[in-house]
Amino acid sequence: MPGDLIIALSDGDFVSFSTAPGPTARVMVGIRDSQTPPLSLPNVARNVIAHELGHAIGLGHNNDPTKLMCGRPAPCRPDAWQSSVERYFPITEVEKTFLLKLYSPTWQPSR
Repeated sequence: MPGDLIIALSDGDFVSFSTAPGPTARVMVGIRDSQTPPLSLPNVARNVIAHELGHAIGLGHNNDPTKLMCGRPAPCRPDAWQSSVERYFPITEVEKTFLLKLYSPTWQPSR
């Protein structure tokens, strides 16, 4: 399958994931069934998908439960993103700075 990023949407029961980016390896993101909790909870699926895409572009976990990339070993879990208002949880200023260094305004894909 061609491409640097492969996204698999599944009706399977597994923990959504992203493989680590590397200089030659493709990145794969797997998103589990959105019809069962926690992804079926309001506002959760959009943030799980954004979180996994964050890993795909190079972000790791942090321990701030108010931020998108919060995750293990911190006690952050997807159901914490539940909200009656649709919104994306933000990334930290450190993560923004990291991404701007990694993907500057002049960045071009390798292909």
